[in-house]
Amino acid sequence: MASLKLCFSALLSTYLFTAVELQTQDSPLLSCPALAGIPGTPGHNGLPGRDGRDGRDGHDGAPGAKGDKGEPGTGAGAQGPPGQMGPTGPAGPSGPKGDRGDPGIAGLWENDTIIISLQSEVLSLKRSLSQLESASRFRTFRRIGQKYYVTDGQLAHFDEGVRLCSSFGATLVLPRTDVENQALAKVHGDTYAFIGATDRSHEGQFVDVNDRPLTFTKWYSGQPDNHGGVEDCVVVHSGFWYDVSCDGNRAVVCEILP
Repeated sequence: MASLKLCFSALLSTYLFTAVELQTQDSPLLSCPALAGIPGTPGHNGLPGRDGRDGRDGHDGAPGAKGDKGEPGTGAGAQGPPGQMGPTGPAGPSGPKGDRGDPGIAGLWENDTIIISLQSEVLSLKRSLSQLESASRFRTFRRIGQKYYVTDGQLAHFDEGVRLCSSFGATLVLPRTDVENQALAKVHGDTYAFIGATDRSHEGQFVDVNDRPLTFTKWYSGQPDNHGGVEDCVVVHSGFWYDVSCDGNRAVVCEILP
């Protein structure tokens, strides 16, 4: 027991006062016999150690020799997108002059005859429309060929009748064919109506209101007779003409020309 205490004291002294580590394994170590103790409780596991670092990459080796060309594939792969358009190439040489073509058909609007015809038809339609508008303002109107006979039943002397028709853009009626003469009788009825003819300038030479010679007449038997030397105007009744005084009041019938 005394030897065990002496050994423990020697070990403790060595631990406290030794200033330097033992330099070699050959230095004598103090050892004392000891009794085996009871094993202690196992300690906790420590933290994982740090991962080792990867080794440094080496340099790329020299490229190997080019391999042989492979065999063509058998599968039909999808066509890739078209490449960019290349630069325009130089213009090629001019080709030989072609044969002369057949004459073309003249266009509708290039044909002067057709254009003039259409313009004429348009003007004619406008005139007809204007005529109808004017004629429709009267109580009685009748179309005779390309003209209208119109009246509101007014009674007036010859000069007043001329002015009245003129105010409507018309003229005092004057039949120029037998057809027009018969149609006029259906407009004024059983009354006597002035027509646009007079021999005021030269007795017996009847002219229209524009001093143009008459091209058609329908005198009643024995007419004109210039009864009393004052009958210088003309009226129509039942399709026949009579010379009368210009101052009497008669029916006024106007004609609207195209």
